[in-house]
Amino acid sequence: MVRAREVLAGGAGIAFVILVASSGGCGGSKGNPLSGEDGGGDDATATSSSGANGSSGSGTSSGGLFTSKGGDAASGACSGAGLICAVPQGCTTSVSGTVYDPAGANPLYNVVVFVPNDPSGALTPIKEGTNTCSSCDVSIGDYVTATTSAADGSFTLTGVPAGTKIPLVVQIGKWRRETFLPTVKACANTPIVGSSLTRLPARRSEGDIPQMALVTGGADNLGCFLEGVGLDPSEYSAPHAGGRLDIYQGQGGGRGGGGGGAPGLSTGGTAGDCTTDNPNCVWNAKANLEAYDIVLLACEGDTYDPAESIQKNTNKTPASKQALHDWLDEGGKVFATHFHYTWFKNSPQADFQGVATWLGHSTGADNALYNIDTSFPKGKVFNQWLGLVGALSGTQINLTSVAESVAAVNAPTQRWIYNPARDPQDGQSNNTKYLSFLTPVGGIPIKTADAGETGAQYCGKAVFSDLHAGGSPMGAIPGACSGPPLSAQLKALEFLFFDLSACVSIDSLPPPPPPQPTK
Repeated sequence: MVRAREVLAGGAGIAFVILVASSGGCGGSKGNPLSGEDGGGDDATATSSSGANGSSGSGTSSGGLFTSKGGDAASGACSGAGLICAVPQGCTTSVSGTVYDPAGANPLYNVVVFVPNDPSGALTPIKEGTNTCSSCDVSIGDYVTATTSAADGSFTLTGVPAGTKIPLVVQIGKWRRETFLPTVKACANTPIVGSSLTRLPARRSEGDIPQMALVTGGADNLGCFLEGVGLDPSEYSAPHAGGRLDIYQGQGGGRGGGGGGAPGLSTGGTAGDCTTDNPNCVWNAKANLEAYDIVLLACEGDTYDPAESIQKNTNKTPASKQALHDWLDEGGKVFATHFHYTWFKNSPQADFQGVATWLGHSTGADNALYNIDTSFPKGKVFNQWLGLVGALSGTQINLTSVAESVAAVNAPTQRWIYNPARDPQDGQSNNTKYLSFLTPVGGIPIKTADAGETGAQYCGKAVFSDLHAGGSPMGAIPGACSGPPLSAQLKALEFLFFDLSACVSIDSLPPPPPPQPTK
């Protein structure tokens, strides 16, 4: 249990109301549940490390609760400044709730929840784009107490300041939202009911969202998937036009709006052009990619790569594949589906070729029950989370329009989903359907604190999915998105998308806990 601290009012020029339990002394009363309304608090905008608090009893926790140093037990005085001096001493003051996706529909795992030490809720600005190796983007800064959400999204923060308008932040990677709790009672638990105070931001006015780019394709509906997890349509825009999701039109023979079959943009300007090999396509230069935190590549129905495609209108070159490789090595993040395996299988670099045993072309028409790989900690949580959100059929997940691009992964590449039965085209069993790997492949050797030992630092992350995010798009996005509830398949992709959004850490290990507070 975290040791609480004595409440000091006004010692550091802080004006707030301290509310003490009205009956039974410290620890004897229960705070009224917060309604879940925003309570007049400002939505603000800092980055996180990750773990799991286990407060829900889910059995999957791996992290812990951290608090800032500020109390002096011997003197009874607070040696720090800020909200740390509003933490009651001699009893437990806590806040509990559940973190949700931007839509407020599904709980999220491994989201950092913390109370910043600044009474105004001031947070460290988050820089857009990625051009340096930083596994956690930006520190969560100086805080009073922090934890991470469990498999069911639940959290309990102890050692919380008591008073009114207490800032609370939920953050995973560069997704960050701050709200203000109307009242936190001393020496009691204050439960937060509903999702409005603890969901991730859906739009920029609510907080920070990673700067993302989507290259549309005629055979995958990734654009509408992002709206389904709660990204507001106002965030879809032409490249560098102000939205948090820049749309580039790719290739494809589907029924999507715009030329070439891939969806165009229905609002917010004209989509960027990735239908040809041209300098303005996002992947055609490392400098283009560095404007973004995450790049999503929707299946185009073919590789459109002269290395193996029968198409004449190709849009990928060895130079563009090298640019993507180099950007990932310096900290970029890529979410690629089906025929975008070409970025790895046909990479100019052997390290990308070797992350898996690539099978190449397949129709992407398999429908079956698939297994979740539970041989590693996050895989177990993934499986548990799918059960919690109603996405499992027994112990498996029913998936449709699944391709056969990968046989097996090569360590340390991580497998997440696989087919225990034989794939219809390949004829082999246990083929991988979703994988992730960290970049640079193998890591950058670093000396650890222990003399003579060498560790590895990773910068970026790539994921490849033979699961499509729906069928062929039906028109320009986001206007053509119908917004039905997420299917089991899309729920699986939601978990994996936010895992990609998190701070870079080794997938085969439990996520690390929040970092120590900075001063």
